Amino acid sequence: MAKPDGCVVDLHPSAAPALLEVGARTTGRVDAADAPLRHAAAGVALAAVVDEGLFAIERALNFTFYTYGDTIEELREYIVENWRNAQIDDETVDRTREALGAGLRSQGVRPRVREQVLATKLRPLARPILVNAEANGVTRALPPR
Repeated sequence: MAKPDGCVVDLHPSAAPALLEVGARTTGRVDAADAPLRHAAAGVALAAVVDEGLFAIERALNFTFYTYGDTIEELREYIVENWRNAQIDDETVDRTREALGAGLRSQGVRPRVREQVLATKLRPLARPILVNAEANGVTRALPPR
């Protein structure tokens, strides 16, 4: 829990698919299995703590985050090793190699993954009141009145 004068920063990718790019050309998507559902759930959870009066949003920002590789093989390996259940399929690798072979590699262009990321700064509100609903054994936090 944040200190009364502290804050919480939430940082997570949007539910939009991560795209593989070479320069301005999109060559495919990262197959990230359930990532769009997980990332959407993070947004729902964030909205819930605001709706329940636990936190107030001080600032929200959407930005583009790029992950670069020197080669498509290096980028593919990075995704497999560092993302949960994600991969770059063979067709996307082939299209990316083709795009890099169009003279772009000699110009210093590298393959990259583009993600949309959400950053939110939250301020905790006054300590919530805990209510125990004995009928179903659930304790729920209610905002102070």
